[in-house]
Amino acid sequence: MDQYKMSKRKADTISNGAFLIALGVLIYSNYWWPGILAALWVSIGLRQFLTGRIYDFCISTLILLGLFAITVLNFEWAVLLPVLFIVGGIYIIFREYFFAEDLNGEDKSQEILDDTDNENPK
Repeated sequence: MDQYKMSKRKADTISNGAFLIALGVLIYSNYWWPGILAALWVSIGLRQFLTGRIYDFCISTLILLGLFAITVLNFEWAVLLPVLFIVGGIYIIFREYFFAEDLNGEDKSQEILDDTDNENPK
């Protein structure tokens, strides 16, 4: 299934507009905490969804809406917050190490230079 991916510029513009709308709702309702978590989720999640990063969208949704639900339901933060940060950090490192593509080409450029040096010794 081929998914439609919007340009980063358009996705950023739409998600920023959605964030401003969410902030307007927060100001009107005066429900800052944990409402700001939902506003962040709208902005970050929408940007990820529109650019076709569905896996990242699911993780962001799980984390931000999970934090929102935990706050509303009054769970114990002293135990839960450190666990959430540790799991989030492990996820970011794991994703970058195993699944990240080199978008700026530095790694590939270095591989090409190394291969060229090996083929043409001085």
